[in-house]
Amino acid sequence: MRAALALVALAMLPSIAADRIAAGDAPQFRGDELVKPEGYDRWPLVGASIGLSYAESMEGSGPGAFHRVYINPSAYEAFRRTRSFPDGTTLVLEIRESAANVSIARGGYFEGKRTAIEASVKDSRRFSSGWAYFGFENGALATASANAEGRCHACHVKHGQIDSVFVQFYPNLRQ
Repeated sequence: MRAALALVALAMLPSIAADRIAAGDAPQFRGDELVKPEGYDRWPLVGASIGLSYAESMEGSGPGAFHRVYINPSAYEAFRRTRSFPDGTTLVLEIRESAANVSIARGGYFEGKRTAIEASVKDSRRFSSGWAYFGFENGALATASANAEGRCHACHVKHGQIDSVFVQFYPNLRQ
């Protein structure tokens, strides 16, 4: 009987743990500043876009910047299972310029120089709105303070499909 109960308890562990962020990919803070997530580019890629912009018109030639959005692995697994982002969810936005006509490339565009690294973190105990947004000056900063509440969050609340996140742009979260 004890063995059967132990097996049932062990079988339940993955579902219980899936709602929690693993220590290895949880957001790290130094005081009030978020430490730039290292290795984020090996996290699950939830979506990519080119030329996605908040502005109504785009200036210049070319398709616009490439955007990639990554999520910490344990938050990804929890979201896929529950359709909810747990506290500790970290999304990293990496922006790269579009490049063309380099080496053998005579047509089309590819990702060029990185121009920004930004992150959003869900932590309902730390942030009154539940989410905060950070900019790392294209990686020049090792830590970053949260942006002013109105700078990012108001738009995310208004337009984010699920829990202030633009899931509508991320195919690996839409599914």
